[in-house]
Amino acid sequence: SRGSRGHGWYTLYRSNRGGRHLQGAYYDRDVSKLQSLNEEVFALGAPEFVYLDISVGSTDEDNNNKDEKKKKVGRVVIQLASAALPTTCANFKALCCATPSPPNSTNNDEGGDEIGYLHTKAHLIDKTVGIAFGDVLHNNGISGKCHPSISSPSTFSFPDEPKVLAHCTQGMVSMLSPGAHSNDSRFLIQIVDDAPHLDGRYVSFGRVVENMDFLMENVVKGVFTKRGRPTVDVKIIGCGVYEEGEDKVAA
Repeated sequence: SRGSRGHGWYTLYRSNRGGRHLQGAYYDRDVSKLQSLNEEVFALGAPEFVYLDISVGSTDEDNNNKDEKKKKVGRVVIQLASAALPTTCANFKALCCATPSPPNSTNNDEGGDEIGYLHTKAHLIDKTVGIAFGDVLHNNGISGKCHPSISSPSTFSFPDEPKVLAHCTQGMVSMLSPGAHSNDSRFLIQIVDDAPHLDGRYVSFGRVVENMDFLMENVVKGVFTKRGRPTVDVKIIGCGVYEEGEDKVAA
């Protein structure tokens, strides 16, 4: 039927060009053109890379290493669009280079009150969107905080930068902000080929250039979730600036 929402919505829906409620909002989305625009953004300035060493499986010290054989570790390399999004990339880079103390540690000499991505876990795995990391305060996804060098020690977030990168490729890395101009430390690694509903909502600032297969095989497909929460630890055990030619961590 035609209805009040326009003519031919069902035909568009069946041909994967939108639906009754979308009214064909994405049917004319030129993904190849968006990908070429993304390439132009990443080509600006000198390339910068960071890495995340991610372990999948139980890594708690109180398990007497009984799950050590089940643990898998892989190094994910991310390219940053620092020339186009300097503040967002500087925040992510600073949190990667920070050396916070391990959880439940009483030794402040190992990092003190410094915040960073080291020792944090994935708090959400949405297998139709992406993997969420980056809660540097409570490690459960309810909060986050930007690096003090971005604004001030008392500030938890910073404003949005221009949304110049489209979520049109698997592996795009975006700030997972709860609202407009409230970016903190939480971020999302996109695992689907195209996510147009994220455009205009989250600021994308990087992309995975190495070891995306490790995330897809061992995290997306290999980790059982309960309402999006992983049932095993998906933890960042190492991170920092990546220099080309560095050895990879074996998966």
